[in-house]
Amino acid sequence: MPHSPLQLLDGLLDEEGLASTAHRFVLGGPFGAEPAETTAERLAHFADAGGLLVETSHSYAGGRAEAAVGPWLRANPGTLGVTTKVGHDSTGGDIPLSRDTVFAHVRSALENLGVETIDILLYHCDDPIRSVAELADTLVSLVEAGHARRVGVSNWRPERLSELATELGERGHTPVASYQFSLAEPDPALLEGSLHAGSAVLDVVRGHRLPLLAWSSQARGHFARTTPKEHHGKPDPYDTAENRDRRVRCRELAAQLGSRPETVALAWTLHHPGVWPSIGPRTTAQIDNSLQACRLTLTEEQVHWLRDGR
Repeated sequence: MPHSPLQLLDGLLDEEGLASTAHRFVLGGPFGAEPAETTAERLAHFADAGGLLVETSHSYAGGRAEAAVGPWLRANPGTLGVTTKVGHDSTGGDIPLSRDTVFAHVRSALENLGVETIDILLYHCDDPIRSVAELADTLVSLVEAGHARRVGVSNWRPERLSELATELGERGHTPVASYQFSLAEPDPALLEGSLHAGSAVLDVVRGHRLPLLAWSSQARGHFARTTPKEHHGKPDPYDTAENRDRRVRCRELAAQLGSRPETVALAWTLHHPGVWPSIGPRTTAQIDNSLQACRLTLTEEQVHWLRDGR
């Protein structure tokens, strides 16, 4: 019997059996900002390749992303699980996470996606003026209402994430965490409030055994190109001396393995148990390129060398 996305997500906590499968990848991309036929083609190709989870947000593409994914999900029920995020307006700005606002956005997301229940629902941001207990109560209420199967947060400070994990644990839930995580560590000043899963976040994730959805797992193409690329008219947050050195090492190891630098970098992310890398391919060929990382098994020495050069 095939596994559901949520069974596999829970199975990753056992750190066994799934390290080399396409199940570990989460499909993102420019939903709502590309032709509908392209979206349908990418979703079908990802599902056929063994992918199980698609990622979007209530705010992406000016609020159009969920509705772009919805028609395919409705036409192919049960084929792909879906994770979405609420807490940003259509411009990407944070909004207050009051219970009424969150429920209204979730009901809208359900309608847009055409599903009865969202597999993984995340707060896209924190609302620091509210207690973690209040925000946890809202998440539990969403599960109890049947709106979500699994809940979690993105871009929370590690101390708030730890408190949430405790609060939800006492209510019988293990939250999903969502942060930037890749071999390339971004300049935090250029991430515009988003957070990289550094050592403090990873300590919480590992201490509470939380699944980690790793967005920008390919560092916005850093390992596939040779020159920096602006992001929304701003400097490339991944263009640092340290990350350029890591790209050089990826090229060296890729040459030895008969692979590509970006594939090696993605295999580095896959090496970490309990991490689900989110990929943003724009074509089916790019999906296939990303899935090649499943076929690379890196040694512990290679993993450390890629990151630290020793």
